[in-house]
Amino acid sequence: MSPPVAAPTFFPAPAAQRTAPVGTVERPLPVIIDSDPGLDDARAIALAVARPEIDLLAVTSVGGNTDVRHCTENALRLLALFGRPDIPVAEGADDALLGGRIRAPEIHGAGGIGTTVLAPSPAAARAEAAVDLLAATLRDHPEPVVLCPIGPLTNIALLLRLHPSLAGRIAHICLMGGSIGDGNTTAAAEFNIYVDPEAARIVFESGIPITMMGLDVTHQAVLFEPAVERLRALPTRSGAVGAELAAYALAREGQWYGTPRMSVHDAVAVAHLAVADLVAVADYNVRVETGSGPARGKTVCDGLARRIERQGRSPNAQVGIAIDRDRFEDVLVEAFARLP
Repeated sequence: MSPPVAAPTFFPAPAAQRTAPVGTVERPLPVIIDSDPGLDDARAIALAVARPEIDLLAVTSVGGNTDVRHCTENALRLLALFGRPDIPVAEGADDALLGGRIRAPEIHGAGGIGTTVLAPSPAAARAEAAVDLLAATLRDHPEPVVLCPIGPLTNIALLLRLHPSLAGRIAHICLMGGSIGDGNTTAAAEFNIYVDPEAARIVFESGIPITMMGLDVTHQAVLFEPAVERLRALPTRSGAVGAELAAYALAREGQWYGTPRMSVHDAVAVAHLAVADLVAVADYNVRVETGSGPARGKTVCDGLARRIERQGRSPNAQVGIAIDRDRFEDVLVEAFARLP
């Protein structure tokens, strides 16, 4: 079988050796998730908690799928459900860098997690802001930390602007966002990037090693009704909630896109850090369009090496191009089976 190549670009970029670190059971990868929970964020957080290859140091919230206060509370309650209320949570930016708010209640519901009601967490959010918790964790941890932003990139951009000296303490940024091809919020732009293109531009121009899990691969990371039944069959509260969230997303995505399936966008970024050979990636130069026209928020992805070199640029990110869907489903279900 020929190796996977990125599509739908006219000049496909071949699969490359991954640059993102991967954790092991013996040496878990220190990770901070920056998130806007979020139906698929919930599954990403579950995966990070359950996988022994990941040491989840903190969760920071950002406004996106819903307002930041709901996102913070969702993060606290999800961590409590998953048996880890000790993981610190700090609240971040509600608005984009230049102001303005874009939300997605048509997919995630007004509160971000559909109609699911979670029990309150015994823990409260930290007093410090998300950027302060990010900075303190990077500064104090004995080794560089992987950032896994799975919402708009506002907090990460603020971190890089306010604490530039800490960039070297970031081992890698493995994010969910963007697209080589079409967007999902506009024809050009994926939601997380469209919410705050200026922040995304700062991140992609930072020089920090980046892996971008965009729609090209996350629209392959889909679940169908049998996956909901697998989750529902688990004898745990986490499994029941996972099934409830998945069923809601399946129905909403079916209404929104007309397909009987749901895409598990955010969990792909987390899975890449735990499972070495699950996702194929390709080298790209990624630039973010920050103008006011119809292409605002587009990730302009150039994978043609000769053209990149001729223009005096170089690849600044690896982009997900293919995923083993069946194995991905197993990874998710197995993660929920490990949770209380």
